[in-house]
Amino acid sequence: MKKNSASAEGLTVVTGSHPSVVGKLFLDIAADDIQEAKDVIVEEDVWLAANVTLLAGLTVGRGAIIGSGTVCRSSVPPYAIVVGNPAKVVGFKFSPEEVIAHEKLLYPENERLGLELLQKNYNKYFINRIAEIKSHLKL
Repeated sequence: MKKNSASAEGLTVVTGSHPSVVGKLFLDIAADDIQEAKDVIVEEDVWLAANVTLLAGLTVGRGAIIGSGTVCRSSVPPYAIVVGNPAKVVGFKFSPEEVIAHEKLLYPENERLGLELLQKNYNKYFINRIAEIKSHLKL
């Protein structure tokens, strides 16, 4: 977990899993303690609410907000707001232009996210999914 990020009570971070192997029973594999470990990375300025679960191999992007009880199975884009099990992007903390202004105040130029990436994520995970998000949130 990088600087200026925080989590509430009940954070669970799972970095390993037991693989399935043809011709072997699961308990035999577990008894041998064979695991596939993958890092979990929480970028800067992230808020993880209560009882969040982060599964192996994902990255929570800078500035993201993860709602209470959320189970993240895949990476979260920067500044996304995600909720649910499995986690779904339901919005963004700021518009792409607001992220640019925000990061100009906080980060050196070589560490800032680009407007093109921010707009791509905003459209892919939010604008193009408004109807699905409303249905998911029962709005």
